[in-house]
Amino acid sequence: MAYSTEQLALYRRISLRVAPLALLLYLVAFLDRVNVSFAALTMNHDLGLSDATYGLAAGVFFLGYMVLAIPSNYMIVKVGAPRWVAVLMITWGVVGCATAFVHGAPAYITLRFLLGAAESGFLPGIVYYLTRWLPGKARAGILALLYLAIPLSSVIGSPISAALLRMNGVGGLHGWQWLFLLEAIPAIILGFAVPWLLDAGPDTATWLSDEDKQMLQQSIEEEASATIHATGSERSPIGLLAMLAATYFMLMIGLYELGFWTPRLIASHGVSLRWLGWLNALPYAVGAITLLPWCRWSDRIAARGGSRRWILAASFLSGCAGFLLTAFAPSLPMLLFAISIASFGVYVSMPVFWAGVSQRISPVAVAFAIALINSIGNIGGFLGPYATGWLLDRTHSYVVGLSATAAALLIGTALVLLAFRKDTNAPTLS
Repeated sequence: MAYSTEQLALYRRISLRVAPLALLLYLVAFLDRVNVSFAALTMNHDLGLSDATYGLAAGVFFLGYMVLAIPSNYMIVKVGAPRWVAVLMITWGVVGCATAFVHGAPAYITLRFLLGAAESGFLPGIVYYLTRWLPGKARAGILALLYLAIPLSSVIGSPISAALLRMNGVGGLHGWQWLFLLEAIPAIILGFAVPWLLDAGPDTATWLSDEDKQMLQQSIEEEASATIHATGSERSPIGLLAMLAATYFMLMIGLYELGFWTPRLIASHGVSLRWLGWLNALPYAVGAITLLPWCRWSDRIAARGGSRRWILAASFLSGCAGFLLTAFAPSLPMLLFAISIASFGVYVSMPVFWAGVSQRISPVAVAFAIALINSIGNIGGFLGPYATGWLLDRTHSYVVGLSATAAALLIGTALVLLAFRKDTNAPTLS
């Protein structure tokens, strides 16, 4: 049945207390991950990088990510979120600063791999951390606040990155060097602050009363019992995990096609650096504005015993349509409109996906499952950017790469309908 008024008020208070810091940390992480899309506008020429090499370097991040995601998520369970997140942030901040001083493709590719390894445990760890604060049918909202960091990193970061590129020659450094340096420093600062800012979990939160903690624990335990019963009847839990990982793989192709290639797509229409940052921010603003209402709607449906299946399928299909329109956009206004649709589809899919996943896996296995799905799925983050760069070198057109991304999201839509079909839907709490 639906949550009580008291439960909803508690969940809202928890979300407003826990999610903003998680959002800030992920915003910094994602900016360090995708700022290469702006750096490439001048760095590729300075370092002699081809489009294929740029795509490889952008994507090799996810090989490091894949290798260490599961061990890193084990550490966040073992030592606690505050300490392990601090280690990760300081490490990737140092690697980000070092990227400013590369002199060729081998060093650049190596540092991208190390950045992926350093960031590998952050997102699955934070997702696992947030699932400890709310029952499954109330999680899309808090995860939406976390994933709001992705479009916001471009809304905020695009004009800043474009401005930093224009610092070319200041202090004897290229603009892209200033970009890497100044955008990595916040991660180091926040890394030292996290142990004092982040609560280890609901049990240690001094701002929750004993009654609040008891109500929260009871609702989570009731849902956990129902989920364990449901997953125990699954014909093939491994098959379900494989479908979820494949679904996330397709989604990551779309996410990083946006993250690594959008500035260059817009620049290909003759846009100057002065305007590029602002125009690049527009499609991401659409994703940011629509993310929270869409995910709250998803939570309301789930709380009433409904399925997130069709909501998630519609999100994937919107992303597919957006990329297909982007591939054939004849003008800059049409391009921005098409990227906005793709941005909406991709960004609203992510929190709804993870909320659905957390409802289908028992709490005992959820940390491992999130890390596994994230690790395998992020291979799409490697293949997508690299394939686009390779195709661009050979065809001198974005059409094939963007069409392939649209096809990936269409396949993802079919996988959503399979992985979240009725017989794998989490039961309604009673």
